[in-house]
Amino acid sequence: MKQVSIGAAWTEANLFIRREAGLLFPVILLFVAIPMALIFQAIPEELRNMKPGGEVPTPELPGSSLLLMIVCAVVMIGGTLSCYTLALKPGIILREALVHGFRRIPVSLAAGLLVAFVLAVPMTLLGLIAPGIGEVFVLVAALFISARLVPLNGIIVDRQKGVFTALRLSWDLTKGNTGRLLLFIIAVTIPIILARIVAELLLGLVGLSLGGPELGRQAGDLGASTAMAVGQVYMIVMSSRLYRQLED
Repeated sequence: MKQVSIGAAWTEANLFIRREAGLLFPVILLFVAIPMALIFQAIPEELRNMKPGGEVPTPELPGSSLLLMIVCAVVMIGGTLSCYTLALKPGIILREALVHGFRRIPVSLAAGLLVAFVLAVPMTLLGLIAPGIGEVFVLVAALFISARLVPLNGIIVDRQKGVFTALRLSWDLTKGNTGRLLLFIIAVTIPIILARIVAELLLGLVGLSLGGPELGRQAGDLGASTAMAVGQVYMIVMSSRLYRQLED
């Protein structure tokens, strides 16, 4: 059982990102940041302004908005997998990385839906028995499963495997490293959240001063999505390095 080194993954990721920034950042901005901003714009105002712990509103969602959100989500998965391909296959040209990444969308999408279903069933049952326990269960289970599936997308693009095989390989590879991988997720996620808040606030204020509330909201959404996409680059490359450590 090999122990992964987050420090080594961070060092290798920084070197790789500096060397390949010209490939990684255009892909992540075009195929992740922009679609994410479009999804933010498509979310109804009632949901955007929902207070934590309050009643969840059920606004009508136009068919065009729903279609836009679905298409953007699929494009984001393809862009993410393309970045994994760039990180794991040195020397691959951009066009080949994009083709490979988008071809692996069905496997990644199916794996995500399967994990969501596994979490949703017990959450629903627990919620019926004791309200509030279901949410706690999902939080704890999601963190645990996220740690065990850190190498999943790397496996999906690196090996020509199906959904169940990819999930099983990820689960097997991370055995004995759950705590370290959970620490990695937390350590990367917190700065991304903070960067998103700052970028959304600053660009939102700039947009507000230049064109009023609507431009402010659009600029804030673009700032938030860009910050999250840039953070995603570090998450992707570090996950790829951790995957290589685990498979050695």
